[in-house]
Amino acid sequence: MAKKAGRPKGSKHKDRPVVDEDIAQCPHCGSCNRGQFGSVERLVGCGTYEGRQYSAVELRRCPCRDCGGAMTVRRRIWI
Repeated sequence: MAKKAGRPKGSKHKDRPVVDEDIAQCPHCGSCNRGQFGSVERLVGCGTYEGRQYSAVELRRCPCRDCGGAMTVRRRIWI
Protein backbone atom coordinates (compact mmCIF):
# COMPACT_ATOMS: atom_id res chain seq x y z
CA MET A 1 0.00 0.00 0.00
CA ALA A 2 1.42 3.38 -1.02
CA LYS A 3 2.07 5.97 1.63
CA LYS A 4 0.04 9.19 1.34
CA ALA A 5 1.96 12.41 0.75
CA GLY A 6 1.63 15.39 3.06
CA ARG A 7 1.27 15.95 6.74
CA PRO A 8 0.19 12.98 8.87
CA LYS A 9 -3.45 12.95 9.92
CA GLY A 10 -3.99 14.62 13.28
CA SER A 11 -0.70 16.52 13.32
CA LYS A 12 -0.78 20.13 14.43
CA HIS A 13 0.02 23.19 12.33
CA LYS A 14 3.47 24.61 12.88
CA ASP A 15 3.66 28.22 14.04
CA ARG A 16 6.06 30.16 11.85
CA PRO A 17 7.70 33.44 12.85
CA VAL A 18 6.77 36.38 10.58
CA VAL A 19 9.51 38.72 9.31
CA ASP A 20 9.24 41.79 7.06
CA GLU A 21 10.70 41.48 3.55
CA ASP A 22 12.91 44.56 3.96
CA ILE A 23 15.04 42.58 6.43
CA ALA A 24 14.10 38.95 5.58
CA GLN A 25 16.44 37.43 8.15
CA CYS A 26 15.77 34.09 9.78
CA PRO A 27 14.41 34.73 13.30
CA HIS A 28 16.13 31.54 14.50
CA CYS A 29 19.74 32.06 13.33
CA GLY A 30 19.80 35.57 11.75
CA SER A 31 20.82 34.33 8.30
CA CYS A 32 19.57 35.96 5.07
CA ASN A 33 20.07 32.72 3.12
CA ARG A 34 16.46 31.61 2.65
CA GLY A 35 15.07 28.84 0.47
CA GLN A 36 12.50 28.99 -2.29
CA PHE A 37 9.03 30.26 -1.40
CA GLY A 38 6.56 27.43 -0.90
CA SER A 39 3.11 28.95 -0.63
CA VAL A 40 1.88 32.51 -1.01
CA GLU A 41 -1.23 33.90 0.67
CA ARG A 42 -2.49 37.35 -0.40
CA LEU A 43 -4.54 39.38 2.08
CA VAL A 44 -6.33 42.36 0.51
CA GLY A 45 -6.83 45.34 2.79
CA CYS A 46 -5.63 48.93 2.96
CA GLY A 47 -3.48 50.35 5.69
CA THR A 48 -0.42 52.42 6.50
CA TYR A 49 3.02 51.31 7.63
CA GLU A 50 5.80 53.75 8.49
CA GLY A 51 3.83 56.57 6.83
CA ARG A 52 3.29 54.75 3.52
CA GLN A 53 -0.01 53.29 2.30
CA TYR A 54 -0.38 49.70 1.11
CA SER A 55 -3.27 47.92 -0.61
CA ALA A 56 -2.46 44.28 0.17
CA VAL A 57 -0.11 42.03 2.13
CA GLU A 58 1.49 38.83 0.84
CA LEU A 59 2.56 36.14 3.28
CA ARG A 60 5.23 33.90 1.72
CA ARG A 61 6.39 30.76 3.51
CA CYS A 62 9.96 29.54 3.09
CA PRO A 63 12.71 27.63 4.92
CA CYS A 64 16.09 28.91 6.07
CA ARG A 65 18.92 27.19 4.17
CA ASP A 66 21.35 27.45 7.07
CA CYS A 67 19.35 26.16 10.06
CA GLY A 68 16.29 24.67 8.30
CA GLY A 69 13.87 26.76 10.39
CA ALA A 70 10.52 27.72 8.86
CA MET A 71 9.49 31.37 8.52
CA THR A 72 6.85 33.55 6.90
CA VAL A 73 8.01 36.62 4.97
CA ARG A 74 5.55 39.52 4.91
CA ARG A 75 5.54 41.69 1.77
CA ARG A 76 3.39 44.80 1.53
CA ILE A 77 2.03 45.89 -1.87
CA TRP A 78 2.53 49.68 -1.86
CA ILE A 79 0.09 52.10 -3.50
